[in-house]
Amino acid sequence: MKSFIATLITAAAFAAVGIAPAAAQTVNKAAHKTAMDKAKADYKVAKDKCDAMSGNAEDICEDEAKLMRAKAEHDAAMKFDNTGNNVMKARGNVIEAEYDLADEKCDALKGDAEDKCEMQAKSTRDAARDANKAK
Repeated sequence: MKSFIATLITAAAFAAVGIAPAAAQTVNKAAHKTAMDKAKADYKVAKDKCDAMSGNAEDICEDEAKLMRAKAEHDAAMKFDNTGNNVMKARGNVIEAEYDLADEKCDALKGDAEDKCEMQAKSTRDAARDANKAK
């Protein structure tokens, strides 16, 4: 449980630092589209692997696949189209995917531990959202 909370705190710290604006804005639409298509294809493969699972394990697997896709899309925005609000939007998607995964992992717990886990996940998400808006 402590390592899970530490992971959530680390994710919040990444959210605060990982969205710093790039010094030079770049736009490479073709490379961006290629990276986005790869993220979509990788997500589909990862999600298909989850179909063999059931219950909470399947839900966690699917949320991990969504997080992987969100991170790949964020990387694509950072590298190939970091103009306007593209990076902030992509980072917001990562934040939500991280929260969904953390919340799903909390479902495996019971009682007070589950409540505390969910509160920590929400707190981490809210802090990351605030940091994303501030940039």
